[in-house]
This record gives sequence, C-alpha cells and structure tokens, in this order.
Amino acid sequence: MIYSASRRTDLVAFYPDYIAEKVRRSRKLEALVLWTKDPRNLVQHTGLFLTIQAVPTIVQLTLTGLAGSVWEPDVPRPELFTDTLQRLSEVLPHNAVQWRFDPILADDTVFTRFDEMKELLDQTGICPDGVTVSFPDAYAKVIKRLAKDGLLLPVLSFEKRLTLLRKLYERSNLTIRLCCENNLLLAARGVGDVRKIEQSHCVDGALIDRLYHTNLATLPHDRSQREHCGCSQSTDIGSYEQRCRHNCRYCYARPERD
Repeated sequence: MIYSASRRTDLVAFYPDYIAEKVRRSRKLEALVLWTKDPRNLVQHTGLFLTIQAVPTIVQLTLTGLAGSVWEPDVPRPELFTDTLQRLSEVLPHNAVQWRFDPILADDTVFTRFDEMKELLDQTGICPDGVTVSFPDAYAKVIKRLAKDGLLLPVLSFEKRLTLLRKLYERSNLTIRLCCENNLLLAARGVGDVRKIEQSHCVDGALIDRLYHTNLATLPHDRSQREHCGCSQSTDIGSYEQRCRHNCRYCYARPERD
C-alpha cells in the first residue's frame, strides 16, 4: 500500500503530526508520497523526519516561483528552506524529491521563474532530472474566485502551450512530464527529443522500486484519479476539511466559500 499525503491539502506544511501518526498506526504501508509547497517539516518535525527515513518516500515538491505573489500569497519563498532541501538531498535517494512546476501560469516571468527554481534545486543538491508540469484548469469556482480579486487565469492556445513546453525543454534539458495533459502529450512527442516528453506518474510504483528495491510496480493504475492520470494505486490520507493555508488563488481544492 502507498499513502498519498496529499493531493487535497498540504499535510506536510500544516498537519505533520497527522502524517506521522497515520504512518505509525499503519500495518500495511509500503511507501509514502508527500505533496508540498513547504518542505521544512520534513526535517524540522522529528516524527516526520524519522518517518521519511524509515519508510520509502517520494516528495512531490511544487516550486513555481510565485510564492508570496498574488497567486500564492501565503506560500513561503523557497529561499527560506534551502537548508531543508540540502538535508533532504543527503537523507533521501537522488530523484526521491520530484520537482513540480505546476500549474504553469504563463505570464512574462514564466521562463525566469522556471530558471530560478531549477538553479535553486541544483544548488541545494536536489538536481532533478525532470519536471512535472500542467496547465491550470478553468474550474467555475476558481474563475468566480479570481473575478472577485480582479484576476484572470492566463489561458494559452494549444499551439502556444506546445511552444512553451519546447522552450522549457530547450533551456533546461530536463525530461518534461505532463500531468493529465494527454492531447498535449501526443502532440508534444514531436517537440525536441521524443524521449524528453512523457506522461507523468506522480505516484510511481516503478520509481519507488528503483530507489528503494520495493515491489510496487505491479500495483494497478489508480482509477479514482482523473482521466489520463498515470499514477499507481494509492490511498490519499488527506481531507478537504484539513484546510490548506497557502491560499493559492488558482487552487481547485479550496472551498467555494473562500
């Protein structure tokens, strides 16, 4: 069994006790996938730090370069946790920390932000060999929330999305992993080196096997996720009732009353 913690809220940042206790009580847990925009508790919280060393762990780390902006007003700037990233690079296998530049908000700073986040990850020893990306979905409640704040969700044509993906690859030479973007994936295979554009597997039994010598690649596809999701089956231990206090304006998981 793989625990996913969590697509629904940032358990690492705001509920580390809950993760540690949930793992402690589990008798069948084989691996842990953690999703966060603030990884500091992975080192600073004793229970969580011990957990990630005892249980095969993948960290899905979202760094968009928008922390502290109108889009991610309460997300801490990554400069505040460079020591944490350095420590994670020492205690976890290479590629156990997976970078997400997600969602791509395509303004005139997108390439500068991408380059800065990659440089920070390289300097702290994370040195990703790929990056997971997707474009924001225009959920009605998100559009309504943004309108109240006088914001518009950046929307690119299909062709401009392809061009942007090509430029991200050309400037980084990283594998571009598309999350639930099947039409783009099919078209993007003609962009640059075909081996460098692939479907994302954010909860990836095969990756966990390679890093930790487990036996999880045989897990079935997770049918509870969106169409074209490439994830292995997992149990998400988070809840929408566990409020995420990052307050990202584009987030589909925020309640409509916000």
